[in-house]
Parts: sequence; structure tokens; C-alpha cells
Amino acid sequence: MIETGPPLRRTQAQRREGTIEALLEATVTCLTHRGYAATSTAAVCAEAGVSQGALFRHFPTRQALLVATAERVATRNVEAFRATVGADVETVDDVAAVLAHLRRAVLSPANQTWRELLVAARADAGLRAALVPARESLQAQMLDAATDLWGDRLGPVDLAAVLSIVVNMLDGMAFSTLDPDPTAAPGRTVERALRLLAEMIVHHYPQETP
Repeated sequence: MIETGPPLRRTQAQRREGTIEALLEATVTCLTHRGYAATSTAAVCAEAGVSQGALFRHFPTRQALLVATAERVATRNVEAFRATVGADVETVDDVAAVLAHLRRAVLSPANQTWRELLVAARADAGLRAALVPARESLQAQMLDAATDLWGDRLGPVDLAAVLSIVVNMLDGMAFSTLDPDPTAAPGRTVERALRLLAEMIVHHYPQETP
């Protein structure tokens, strides 16, 4: 018979990280299913199974919790994108596949966090200002990922411009009620739009001299 000892107790740091993780995941769930206005600290705590006292020990304000959640979602999405996309993006098909991966990330339930906060920030100057570092961090991470994909084909100015076109196009799709489901009929038009964008990017690659 194999003897088993008592379960190992988590350290204080592990308990802290576990509480923070539960709160951030609960905030994503609340923003996705309830929306910004109904994502109160009480709702988040109920979802996470954490007391409000514990929440405020880690996040002094509701705004701080929301911004930390946005940062977590952004970093996770970029990491997932990097893990999914290969290093060789040479052809129109390759670029179209990259754009399709990005579209799925933008339309994901977790990314609803960003849409809810950006809409709310239009009428909330404090939230708008608080989100600036998170938005700058997300932009920097995306530019780094784009540089890894296309940095040897597009110069810095063109690279930033292409990223701006891609991001604004995909964000517009995400906000549009005409395309709520990528499998719905409008999705065929979107696929064609992504294909045209992929063709534009590849055709802008510098031509090799014979």
C-alpha cells in the first residue's frame, strides 16, 4: 500500500496568485456576459468566489481591476497568436491564414473585454486615461509580432501602416452587428475582404531582383 502524506499547502504567494487569477477570469466572464455597466465588484466576487475584501487587497478600485483584466487578455491573445502562426508568411494564402487567426482572436469572447471597455471609455475620461498604458502595451506587442512576421519584407513605416489597416479593419468587423458570427452568411464577404487585404500586403513585398 502506498502511503500518501497530507496535501501540500500552498504558499502565500501561490494563494495570492490564485486569487488574482480567479478575479481576472471572473471579470472577463462578467464583461462578456453582463457588459460593462453590470460588471460590479460584487458581481465579479460572486463569480470568482472571492470576498470583496480580498478583491480590494489586490485591486484598490473597480477601474484598476478592469484595466488589469484588459492587460491580461491582451497579453494572452498575443501569446496565443504567436503560438498559432508559423514564421514563414510568404504567399497570399499564408497571409490570409494569419489574418484569419487574428480575426478569430478579435471575435473571441475574451476579447469582448476590450470592446466593452473601449466603448465605456468614450464617456468616462478616467477610464480612458487609465487604459492608455494598456493600449500602448497592446500596440507594442502587436507591432513586435508583426515585425517578426514581416519585418524583413516591409520597412518600419509601411509595417506600422499595414498593422493599422489590419487592426482597424478587424476591430470594425468586431463592432459591426452585421457580422456577429464568422460562420454566418456575411462571413463570405469578410473572407473575400481578408483575401484582398492579404493580396495587398504580399504585392507590397519588395520584388527580388534577378
